[in-house]
Amino acid sequence: MVGRIMSVSLVALGVTLAAVGCGGSDPDRPKLGKVTGTVTYKGKPLTKGTVTFTPISGKGEGGDQIASGEIQSDGTYSLTNFDTDDGAVLGQHAVTVRSGEEIVSGKPATPGGPIEYKLPKSSIPKKYESVGSTPLKYTVEPGGKTIDLELKD
Repeated sequence: MVGRIMSVSLVALGVTLAAVGCGGSDPDRPKLGKVTGTVTYKGKPLTKGTVTFTPISGKGEGGDQIASGEIQSDGTYSLTNFDTDDGAVLGQHAVTVRSGEEIVSGKPATPGGPIEYKLPKSSIPKKYESVGSTPLKYTVEPGGKTIDLELKD
């Protein structure tokens, strides 16, 4: 009886391991490299915002497949592409950063009128917000890589 339970348990374990081993890989997806880091501005970590890695045309295996990550309260970020924290496609990227004041709920200018929102003011130089103007360019390679982003005026 104990031998039979052990056999069933080993078969169940084998099926589980096979499913886990095969489930995370999609041959149609481009290869990724894990990317984490810290974002600083004026020597201090940013406490909120978003980091986006956009492949530079013709340089990455994933075409236009962007990856992004939320900046945490300690300034750290981790890129997500298909699955949480899986990284960015391999190749060269233009890196953009957005960080600003949070939008507080708007209110109508007149009773019953449309709600007016004030756009958040950026807390970093605007050049970092656009692929066309960002000076940040990095290459994502296989495996994992720490890319710290130091923003300057």
